[in-house]
Amino acid sequence: MTNPGTPPERSWTTSYLAALAGPGHALTFLPKPLSFRDQTVRQAVRLRRGGNRIRLVLSNQYGTEPLVIDQIALTNPATGDSAPALHAGRGRWEIPAGRTTASDPADLPVSAGDELTVDCFLADRTAPGSYLHSAQRTGHAASGNQTGRLPLTDAEPFTSLYWIARVQVDQAASGPVIIAFGDSIARGDGTSIDHDHRYPDHLQQRLLTAGLDGAVVLNAGYGGNRLLRPVAGPSMTDRYARDVLTIPETSHVIILAGTNDIGLPHVLNEQPPATQEIIDGLLVLAQRAEDLGVRPILATIPPILASRYEFFLADGNEDMRRRVNDALTDQGQWPVVDFATALADPADPARLNPAYDSGDGIHPSDTGAQALAAAIDLTLLNP
Repeated sequence: MTNPGTPPERSWTTSYLAALAGPGHALTFLPKPLSFRDQTVRQAVRLRRGGNRIRLVLSNQYGTEPLVIDQIALTNPATGDSAPALHAGRGRWEIPAGRTTASDPADLPVSAGDELTVDCFLADRTAPGSYLHSAQRTGHAASGNQTGRLPLTDAEPFTSLYWIARVQVDQAASGPVIIAFGDSIARGDGTSIDHDHRYPDHLQQRLLTAGLDGAVVLNAGYGGNRLLRPVAGPSMTDRYARDVLTIPETSHVIILAGTNDIGLPHVLNEQPPATQEIIDGLLVLAQRAEDLGVRPILATIPPILASRYEFFLADGNEDMRRRVNDALTDQGQWPVVDFATALADPADPARLNPAYDSGDGIHPSDTGAQALAAAIDLTLLNP
């Protein structure tokens, strides 16, 4: 893989996906990226498909200088097996700014549901680059080269994800591959860290319980992301090809967008988009998917009026949300999952149900994320 828009060869399929962005954004309430020097960075990701060999895909798409990683070790804690991640036969990686690169195939058997641990040793200072600001999973940074050491010594925790764009396995798709595309609600902000309680995780479990053992749900959510304009990373419109359309085995995409297009202009001192712009933007994403044989599912925008973030409460926001949702429900060309109703307070549908509130009035809790997954008609996800 030589750039973010280049799909993998069809003999490799995606077992883990992260939607990465860059360090520069105007949202001061989001975590800022770290830089590392003479440290081992240990991160873990949950795999959704097994295989005998894996490839690690690392991104420096948003870096301003080469990303140099001196050694990478991959470990499957379920088996205790480990393998180095080599690039062009070498242990030292150097990824130019603006590029994304895959490792050589690593002989490391994994199963669906396994957690993969990735240790990266960076000898020299690494400038902030590609990352996912809120990964809902704890990573650790420790001094010196501790790749493969259990446990790390004097490690400091963090909850962002650095550089890991995909993990691929040498196993063909054997069921539907669903990408949950969206913002922080798709990403899982507000759910318990390290417990995999995001709505795509719950949807994965529903599919397995229903007997679709080959089904894979990949999470392409990014907190703060907007459909139409960049702010926390590129807009959804701009990253749609990278995170959905260039993954060849994708069969379905669930599109959840619009919350931040409605709310964030009021904190960024921008003119809000017109309601019709949001509607048209969502329908364009659905059409782009259908044109490539991917089945789109549109999601209504969840309630916002219980939010502790005042910019979601600005005049006109709720009317815009309702009009977007009405248009999605009425359009008739593509199926719609009603996330708005799934999360609504029965006493006031404009507000998040307190039983599903993570604490800020807008992001669903573990139980709320489970309610989102339960709202999806599984027959829409048939192969």
